Amino acid sequence: MALLKRRNSAGPDAGPGPGDPIAEQVERVEQEKVADPRRTAAKGRPTPRRAEARAARTKPGGALGVSANKQEARAARRRQSQEYRAAMMSGDVSRLPARERAPERVLTRDFVDTRINVGSFFLPIAVVYFVGGLVPNASIRLAATLLMLLGIVAVVIDSILLSWQVSRRVAEKYPDSRVRVRAYAAQRALLPRRWRLPRPRVSRSDPRP
Repeated sequence: MALLKRRNSAGPDAGPGPGDPIAEQVERVEQEKVADPRRTAAKGRPTPRRAEARAARTKPGGALGVSANKQEARAARRRQSQEYRAAMMSGDVSRLPARERAPERVLTRDFVDTRINVGSFFLPIAVVYFVGGLVPNASIRLAATLLMLLGIVAVVIDSILLSWQVSRRVAEKYPDSRVRVRAYAAQRALLPRRWRLPRPRVSRSDPRP
């Protein structure tokens, strides 16, 4: 009874006393919230609506904006690749990329295209060798193997001769040039005429450059 009287005498506006267990428990909970770093505070902003979230995603920096940028970049690369292939198929020097417009490369291509190259016949020889290896006859397989070896030797010798001829002509016409044309000429000579890119602009009957 004495304890109740002391509480009532304090009045309704009086703060909690030093020995109040409820006040101590509330104060302890508040201290734990402050001390525990794992507790996340309120986000302090209302949850965005669905329309607002969709509008945020369609912005340039949003998810849909990034996807649109990727699609545009992919379309630009595809368009550039198509333009490059069309230029290579045309054979027009003015439409070719800068690297292929180099006068040394143009001279090399024209020289290779006006020449009968042994490398153009290597693919049929390889086909004969492959088919001959499937035939269950030792003589045919031996003949196919010898033909393949002769073809390899002929291609190597012809490539060396072609590289020497091309490099000499480029050195005579462009003495200060540093463009490498030997490997470029050998690679082009290995392909059949219809498969060469850029397309040949001269025929075999034309005079060699």
